[in-house]
Amino acid sequence: MIRVMHAIVTEQMEWFERGVEHLRPLTMEDIATIVEMNVATISRVSSDKYVQTPHGLFELKFFFNSSIRTGDGEGIASESVKEKIMQIIKNEDVKNPLSDQKIAEMLSDSSIQIARRTVTKYREALRILSSTRRRQIS
Repeated sequence: MIRVMHAIVTEQMEWFERGVEHLRPLTMEDIATIVEMNVATISRVSSDKYVQTPHGLFELKFFFNSSIRTGDGEGIASESVKEKIMQIIKNEDVKNPLSDQKIAEMLSDSSIQIARRTVTKYREALRILSSTRRRQIS
């Protein structure tokens, strides 16, 4: 457990220092290679375990996430993309909310290549309503 957590902290140091937008793509396979253990062992070690961080309490599996391709060929963690989607929606005009397609285009303008259906999947995972249901009429 200590070796796994040490590897996570080492790989995600920017996140610990600067926040969710700096979360790097990281898989259990990556950690398994670093600590020289089987992926199944990493899964068991991280299952139902939590860590207190400067940003709050997080499940260890939070740190394992997929990568979304950026315009410069690098990857960005899916959790960071979810955070960006949440911020875009938080700052939108409530009378004219943004569609998932428009959000995908805005992310594309920020060099994050993501499909509309992925924006929809992430929005739903964040429990955010669709644009038609977010519209507020005054």
